[in-house]
Order: sequence, then C-alpha cells, then structure tokens
Amino acid sequence: MRQQHDSRLLARFATCLAVASLLVVGHSFGAHAATPDVSGLWTERQVFSEIAVLPLVGEVARTSTIVLRVTIEQTASALVLRATYCATEIDNGSPLAMSAIPDAFLASLGEVVIAASIDELGHFAQAWATEVRGCRLADPEIDPLPTSPNDPRVIDQDGDGKPGLTVHVSVLGIISGDVYVVQRVRTRLDGMIVTPDRIEGLFECTSEQVTIGATSPLFLSELPSRIDPVAANSRFELVRVDPLWTCGQILAEQARIFGP
Repeated sequence: MRQQHDSRLLARFATCLAVASLLVVGHSFGAHAATPDVSGLWTERQVFSEIAVLPLVGEVARTSTIVLRVTIEQTASALVLRATYCATEIDNGSPLAMSAIPDAFLASLGEVVIAASIDELGHFAQAWATEVRGCRLADPEIDPLPTSPNDPRVIDQDGDGKPGLTVHVSVLGIISGDVYVVQRVRTRLDGMIVTPDRIEGLFECTSEQVTIGATSPLFLSELPSRIDPVAANSRFELVRVDPLWTCGQILAEQARIFGP
C-alpha cells in the first residue's frame, strides 16, 4: 500500500513538472514570437455612429461609412499607413435629412499618411491622427476653425470656385442645396488581427465642422449643430486585397469583402 501511495505521488509530481515545463516553453515562445507581416495593400471600412442635431429635423442617430484604399509599409513593429478615400456614405437616420459627399470632395483629400504599430500578439494601434479640411491652420491641433469665407486661412480645396469644401444637402425632402464647410477630423484605431488578412477593432472619431456659406440661408446654421459620438457602435475593418486594385475595384467588391 505504501509503495502504491508513493507511486501516485511521483506520478502527480511528474505531471506537474511537465505542465510547468510547457508553461515556461509557451511563455518563452510568446516573448520571441515574430511580429506579423501586415505590409501590402488593404482596404479599410470605418463605421462611425453618432447622435446629431440637424436644423429643421432635430436629433437623429447618424451613421457614416467610409471606405479607403490603404497601403501599409512596415519596419519591425512600426507601420506607415498611406490612405486614400474611396467613398463616404452618410445615413442621417431620417428620410427628412440627406447629405452627400461629392467625388470632388473626396478626391481633394489626397493621400493621408498616418503612423501605427503592430505587436507580436497581433495588437494593431493607430494613435490619434488629425485632418484639417477646407482651410490651412498654423497649428492643426488647437487653432480654431475659420467662421467666415473671408478668413485668409480658408481655401477652395475641392476646386469648385466655392470656399472650403462643398457638401450636398436636402432637408424635409423639398429643400436642397449646398453648404460650404471647413472641418477638423481626429481618428484613432485599436484592434487585433483576427486572420492573417483581416484586422478588426474599435474606431474612435471626433469632428468639428463650421458652415461658412450655403446656397440657402436655411443652411447657414451649423450642420449638424451638435455631434455626440456613440463609441460602442463605431468599428473598423482592414482587409488585405490584391496589390494592384484601385478604388474602383475595391468598391465593386466591397459587398464580398466586408459582407452586407
């Protein structure tokens, strides 16, 4: 009986030693795991949810969906994202208010260069990045946006002969026209690699917009007058695509790439 008891103790000790060895080996492997290679061409979909207050309409739940073509350059864990806007769609949450971003608006944004990082565990992070649109600021982070089309900082960024950037709007289904805006948009991404060709995570965005002109006095108020982000419903996806694809090919395949 004594020998049987000792044998059981030795067996348990051997099992514990084997588990401990596996934990040590696993920890060592994690510490020396290679950083995933995410270099190449990707497409990104950003979905931004917010509560906005629109003139003549009131409070709405608004969703903006942005599709980008993104080239990722990688040096160890450091990334450089070179992003081009392919499309932006705005669902104002009400048939009484519609907004449309013209192609000239998107084309004028050019290539946006943003720093990011990826670690050996697949954690992807892009720190806050700021874009100023429709004007030039000495300090893009803190200078106030212009409030007048005569402000010398305002530029005709989309080249349509109007100050700032032009957005098409329609209210109540009977009043439509254009507003001329300047914007400051700040974005941050935080996610994980879910497959070698897909990264998903949280999308954070803050935006400021000033209407500096409009085709109708009804649109001269801030549009929208208030924006409250809904972080829990704001997400991003990065999906690797063919390195030769253009924005046109990405948009043609977006339903297959991202799903409905």
